[in-house]
Amino acid sequence: MPMPQAETSFHEARSRGKAREAWRVSVDRPDLELLKGAIDMHAHTAPALFKRHIDDAALAEIALQFGMRGFVLKDHDASTTGRAYYVNRMYPQVQSFGAVVLNRSVGGLNPYVAEAAIHYGARVVWMPSNHSKYHAEYFDMPDYPQFGRPKRQLPGEGVTVFEEDGRTLTRDARTICEIVAQNDVALATGHLSLAEIRALQDAATEAGVTRFIVTHANWSLCKLDLDVQRELIAKGATIEYVACSCVSPIFWEQQPGELAEWIIALRGENLVLGSDLGQFAGPPHPEGLRMLLAALLDIGVPYEYLEKMAKQTPVEVLGLEPGWVPPPAPEAGV
Repeated sequence: MPMPQAETSFHEARSRGKAREAWRVSVDRPDLELLKGAIDMHAHTAPALFKRHIDDAALAEIALQFGMRGFVLKDHDASTTGRAYYVNRMYPQVQSFGAVVLNRSVGGLNPYVAEAAIHYGARVVWMPSNHSKYHAEYFDMPDYPQFGRPKRQLPGEGVTVFEEDGRTLTRDARTICEIVAQNDVALATGHLSLAEIRALQDAATEAGVTRFIVTHANWSLCKLDLDVQRELIAKGATIEYVACSCVSPIFWEQQPGELAEWIIALRGENLVLGSDLGQFAGPPHPEGLRMLLAALLDIGVPYEYLEKMAKQTPVEVLGLEPGWVPPPAPEAGV
């Protein structure tokens, strides 16, 4: 009987000496092994101005059950650094990382906001998401009640990194690149257009940014062809793929087979995984990641490629120490 593709990939990887010992121990559940020590690069939680079914603490509890190393908290309308601090106090066995998204809610492309968030501990600075000019043009609908935002917001112009000529990067965008470089954190593209991504990457490289993430390149308005992904990687970018495109009932827009083709073509290099989950109708973030990983393994993506994406490259992009071992759980009553 021919061996299933996922198992074939494992044996090929093991023959090259690249499979992990944990995989050998639990060969029948490689999806769960991939989550042990993994980092979700893109996690939406409550409190938020969108409906979220899991709050920060609940995500930490579920992540612990899966043995994950941690997650990056993302909020479209506020910095998550304070929230990450308290989650880390409550659940020291899992790492919560703060971030900021430069939407209108925090002042748009405001270098002072970006700098303050970084000084508070933000590991990722996202360019505007649902308040970006490109987002508004792409969906051609107001931000409220788009994607379930329950409360009306003040109207405002879409945020862009370009001057009025549509080509020149703004001074604030360049300053933000400089601040990110000086503090050695990650700069992520949010919901920018491809032209904006290219211009921002050039400016970020010139400023000395070494951690440049192209946000959810497999989702909706940000979806990029493989050739474009290769172009951006060649210039130093890390490409983020998100689970919500394949497992969320409201964002289900990509077959895992297409994503598998991309990962195999890129050999899992310069790629990271995020769930981008938290939507009310979607699965919990770790379960959504598990669902996608299981599908990719079943299609035949080598275990080692997914391990790079889920564990190794996130550590590099976030500037963390490798070889993480979770601290022991506190004793009851202490």
